[in-house]
Parts: sequence; C-alpha cells; structure tokens
Amino acid sequence: MLEEFENEGFTFGRRDIVGVRDRPQPEYDPVPIRIGSTEFMPSIGMYTFYDDNIFADLDAKDDLVVRVRPSLSSASRVDSLTLTTSAEIDRRQYLGISSQNTTDYALGLRGRYDVSRDTRLYAGTLNGRRTENRTDPDSPLNLRRPVQYDYTSAFLAGAHSSGRLEMATRVAAETRNYSDGRDGLGALVDQDFRNRTLLTADAAAGYAISPAVAVFVNAALNDRDYARQPGAAPSRNSSGYRLAAGSSFEVGSLLRGQFDIGYFSQNFADTRFDDVGGLAARVKLEYFPTPLLTLTARARRGVEESSTIGSGAFVATAFSLTADYEFLRNVVFTASIAQEKNSFTDIDRRYRIYGAELSADWQLSPRFALQLRYDYRDQNAVGTFVGREFTRHVLTAGIRIAGL
Repeated sequence: MLEEFENEGFTFGRRDIVGVRDRPQPEYDPVPIRIGSTEFMPSIGMYTFYDDNIFADLDAKDDLVVRVRPSLSSASRVDSLTLTTSAEIDRRQYLGISSQNTTDYALGLRGRYDVSRDTRLYAGTLNGRRTENRTDPDSPLNLRRPVQYDYTSAFLAGAHSSGRLEMATRVAAETRNYSDGRDGLGALVDQDFRNRTLLTADAAAGYAISPAVAVFVNAALNDRDYARQPGAAPSRNSSGYRLAAGSSFEVGSLLRGQFDIGYFSQNFADTRFDDVGGLAARVKLEYFPTPLLTLTARARRGVEESSTIGSGAFVATAFSLTADYEFLRNVVFTASIAQEKNSFTDIDRRYRIYGAELSADWQLSPRFALQLRYDYRDQNAVGTFVGREFTRHVLTAGIRIAGL
C-alpha cells in the first residue's frame, strides 16, 4: 500500500512475520505511566557526537556536539475514540563553534475514531520548528548558520475494508515559514522566497488475491503555493500528481515485499521553470534468513521540489540495503549502505551521494538504553552550476531514558 497510509489502516498480509527492529520485547520495552485511562510515556535522549565536517563543505571544520531530546507522549481511549499527543524539544549545543547551536520543537495531536470494525477515521496536526540539515541536497551553500523554519500541518483521513477490498484516502495541508540567514560577510540572505503552503490529496485501493498477495493502485495530487518571489524571479508555484500500481506479497516466512511503479508529473505556473515528469517507483523487500537477522532493500524514484535559485525541482533516485542483527535479545546491531542520485531541472547540477551507517542499540532495562552510531556521507557534484561537495563522518554515543 502507500507508505504514507501505513498508519491509516492497510492490513494486507500476515502479521506473524516480524523483523528484528519491529519485534516486541516485553521484558525490555519501556513501561508507560498510567493515570486513569491515559498512558503517558516520558523520555529523554542525551547524546554526544563528533562531527568532522559541521558545515558540510570541502573546508572541513570539526566539533563536538551535545544533543538533548526530552519528549512526552500520551495515549487514551474512550469508547471508539483514541487520542494520542506528543511533545518534543531537540537541542544541539556545539562546544567549539557555538554559532551553530539550534533548538527545534514539535507538538502533535492525533485522533482515530472507529466508526465500525471495518471503517476508521483519522485526524491530526503537527506544529513546530525544524533545522534544515546542511547535508540536504537543497540546503543553501553560503549561510553562517543552518536554516530553520516554522511549520504547521494538519490532515484528515479515512480507511474502509470490505472482505478482500481495502480503501483509504487522505487530505493534508502544511505551511512553512523560513528564517533569513547571513552569509560569511554578514550580509542578509533572504529565505522568504521558500515560504509556502503545500496541499496534498492521496487515495489508494487494494485487493487481496490471497492471504499472501495483494494488488493495489494509488494516486496522489499536490499543489504548492509560494507566498512571494525575490525581484523578477519566476513564480515557484506548481501542481503535480503521482499515479502508480503495485503489489504487496509474502513468500512463506522468508520474504516480504511491496512495490509500486507508475508515473509522476510536476507542472509549474511560470514557463521559465521546466515541467518535469517520468518514472515513479517505490520498492521495499524484507528477507528473514533467520529469526535473528533481517535484511531490507529499498529503492525509490520521484520528484522533489527545489529551493535552489534557478531550479524548480530535482529528480531523486535512491537505493539502500540494511541488515539488522539481534546479537542478544536486548542488543541489536545495524549496518546499512545507500546511494542516491539527484538531477536538477533548469540548471546543470547533478549530485551523487554515497552513505553508510553502523549502529548498536543495547536495551539495559525497560528504562535505560545505550546507543552507539557511526554515519558516513560522501556527496559529489557534477555540472556547471556550483553544487555542494563534501565528505562527512559522524560518531554518536548516548543514552535514552524512557517510561517508569
């Protein structure tokens, strides 16, 4: 089914095939605080990481960073209504170059109403502030500080099943307001041209041919409205769609997969930006050679909006392979490799990105967990329009405390 609808009710396929990362561990899973019919889950993550290229450029500068992420979530159910809330603060403190310090936050509310056993309605909102990662292919090249933006989003969704048929639909809206930055000389770098409202509508329908095989179709529409553009720059307003068909399937207890293939199109209101269309695809394959090992392969191709001056969009093609190994019941190792290609429209710029990750998660008890992680990223730019090139290594160690 549509990946975006995984939390909105598609349930085709067996549920007794569980990957290493998804397997419940009752003796180690955090225990919520219960007050009446409501469960609260407080948590805090405290991490220290070494980043050898904090500006993500060829002139690498390193720093040691302390990251603290307190959060609180709740869940309650009254008859057919389930409500969940969440709140989180994410603080990064750079010990050497304090100008890079950032604070993000998020507040969320989500509701589910079971009209009947076969029909469910959903609504939710998420609001807060995010910091754009400098490694983002679309991140500005010349700013002293990473870009931050405030966002407000909301969605309405519904899902219905009838025998072998399942259907789901969703509409959503999100607004973003970007903060201006400063370049190396202290001059103001306007980011208001990135302020926008995004409207989306998704629908999907699937039919279970057997307990192990389902086919589906999905459609997604979007409309992007930018508040203003600098000077005589072309309008970045656009609308687009994605149409695809695919299948989810299982082969015994060894293999589970999901894929769709179709076509995407993004059309710009201003003819100075090229329209873009092409092959749309998403693939996810999970292989379970033993109960202790899960291998996952992913691939995707689609269009992403660009905030780079002179370009309206870029086409992203990405592949990854991940291995999760349960060394002990409470110790999980993960290794992954990834490759991504980004091709920008309107300008001559192409990115080739390679990545790798190694991590270890040790759940000491239901409350305490230790985490160790290494991330590698190498980004190469090709073309006459200058792009971001860098190599980056990040080593993170931390502890997470959750529940009672």
